[in-house]
Amino acid sequence: MKGDQLDSLERILKHGPIDSAYVETQMAVSRLYHRQGQHGDRCMNLASDAVQHAVDLGDTYLYAKALDNLGLLYRYHQYYAQAIPMHQKAFDLTESLDIPPLSKMIFANNTGVAARHNGNFDVSVEYYLKALAIAEKEQDAKNQEIANNGLGIALMNITGREQEALSHLRRALQIAKASNNTLGQAMNYLSIGSYYDEIGEYETARKYLFELKRLNEGMNDTKGIAITLEAIGNSYLRENKDLPTARTYFERSLKLYEQLNNQLGQATVLSSIGDVFQRNGQLSRALAAYFQAYDVGNDLQNNSMIQSSAELISTVYEQQGDTKRALAYYRISQQYKDSLALHQQEIAISAIKHQYDFESKEAEIELLTKDKQLAEAKLHRRNLIIFAMAGLLAVIFGFGFFKIRVRRLKRRSDELIKRQKDARLKALYDKNLMEAEIIATRMQINPHFMFNCLGSIRFLVEKNENKKALDYLVDFSCFTRRVLEISHRPVHSVSDELKLLDQYLRLEKNRFDDGFSYHIVNEMEQWEERDVIPALLLQPFVENAICHGLSPSNRKEKQLRIVAKSGATHIELTIEDNGVGLAEHRTPQSGHKSMGHKITDKRVDLFNKSYRDHIQWRIENLVDPEDRVEGTRVQIAIFILETQETEFVYPPFRTGVSFN
Repeated sequence: MKGDQLDSLERILKHGPIDSAYVETQMAVSRLYHRQGQHGDRCMNLASDAVQHAVDLGDTYLYAKALDNLGLLYRYHQYYAQAIPMHQKAFDLTESLDIPPLSKMIFANNTGVAARHNGNFDVSVEYYLKALAIAEKEQDAKNQEIANNGLGIALMNITGREQEALSHLRRALQIAKASNNTLGQAMNYLSIGSYYDEIGEYETARKYLFELKRLNEGMNDTKGIAITLEAIGNSYLRENKDLPTARTYFERSLKLYEQLNNQLGQATVLSSIGDVFQRNGQLSRALAAYFQAYDVGNDLQNNSMIQSSAELISTVYEQQGDTKRALAYYRISQQYKDSLALHQQEIAISAIKHQYDFESKEAEIELLTKDKQLAEAKLHRRNLIIFAMAGLLAVIFGFGFFKIRVRRLKRRSDELIKRQKDARLKALYDKNLMEAEIIATRMQINPHFMFNCLGSIRFLVEKNENKKALDYLVDFSCFTRRVLEISHRPVHSVSDELKLLDQYLRLEKNRFDDGFSYHIVNEMEQWEERDVIPALLLQPFVENAICHGLSPSNRKEKQLRIVAKSGATHIELTIEDNGVGLAEHRTPQSGHKSMGHKITDKRVDLFNKSYRDHIQWRIENLVDPEDRVEGTRVQIAIFILETQETEFVYPPFRTGVSFN
């Protein structure tokens, strides 16, 4: 039935005139495609076309609805950062227009939801309050309840405003009860119960969850009962005092999900049952539950469920001492984690492209509007001239001269506008393309290091080495906070890079049980504070030195040395280790480069294309006088083009070994 409906609507889109009804149909079809399991990019393309057609029609209200629809699709793909400006613009465009208040409330509430999921809680609260103000003015109980519920959930995440959050949630529940809105009551019981679970008041949380269970039973809502039983089980599981009761509620929830043939619900509950068995030390039964969840994920082709189940299975095998199987499922988990990250990257790049298309289209509309105004002015002048021709022949000749001059000026103006338009669109395209490429390169480097650190912390906790785990966690937090602080800056100073590298090396030294020592020597005399290096450019070289150079080495004293020097026209950074050196098949002469080196090449190339300064690097083995490999050296040169325009030439490499 749904397929026939889509075919019928597609025929309308293929042959119908492009008017407001056509745009409304595009939006409806985009949502229908999204509800299908395999819709490809059709839903996003239709929603994007609807926005552009609404702009062409000059209908502000229709444009706002199309933006809101596109924002919803971004939200459904869990790409909330791109959804926020869509919903936000839809509301801002219509806030002062005479349109149905319900639409304004929808736009504002949708902005609040997207911002809340993205962690922009200040924006979320601002737009929920706008929706609430309109709902109170219109005496719309349903939307008052929705806005109060959203405000409560958003305020929960802002330190110091928890009581205010609870007040809004209780207000939402009160409104739902007064209007006999059982669905609204259920939503607010669940929100309040979740709030008390978050702050550790489990008995109070379950009081609200049992009220929710009674309400769902009264409505004979099987799915609602299943969700509630699962929530009660999770409350007991989080409290970690009465695990048999938690398991009982999970098993009751599982039976209901099986009756409903809700496979995703079954998978999440099976995973929770596995958690109960794991905490009780029943590892074989935990494995059986996790494997059931894993199989459901495979049946549904749900990458997220497959990844989380594989990770849990790997953990249990590791606890059983079966390292071979633990490694196999750990690799499966990583493959799906990388796949999920790549999917998010593709959506991010697609979102940037859509944003570029919209801005280009609006710029084009603006230029067309100016041309229309010029044409109208020209027509008005012609009418005045025709009226004057009846009386004064001399004015005709004067106007002819004036007309020629105006045409010349108009031609020059058109050429200038075209050049400005081309330059603006090209600059916008280059900027967005550069941002997309930076996203792509950073997303290839960071996840593996982050996962290794978290895995090390978990390993220390499992070994009951809690002090080491806490120290490691503090260092990891400092490092990630530092990375976040510099993430908005494409480049920073060598001094900042060395500080960041020192924090990273402390983490790696802890992870390898002090298996190596390192020294960072800063001998720079100038350029130290100049922003000349992309953040974490040195990290892949240092990681390779540790993992592929020092880790497999049999030396008793494994050393890593990083030196920064500067001259009048350049900065030179050197990374040396006394490890096993580069294998023959990995030498620069063989033409092979690791993935880390390829990514570094791309980052360096992007820097050299975008900035005045210039970066070059090279890597080679360290050899002793008898030509035996004694380690590896990486040299990075940053050529300061402020003082000289010729290409930097590396100083001669030393032939001796730096480590004695």
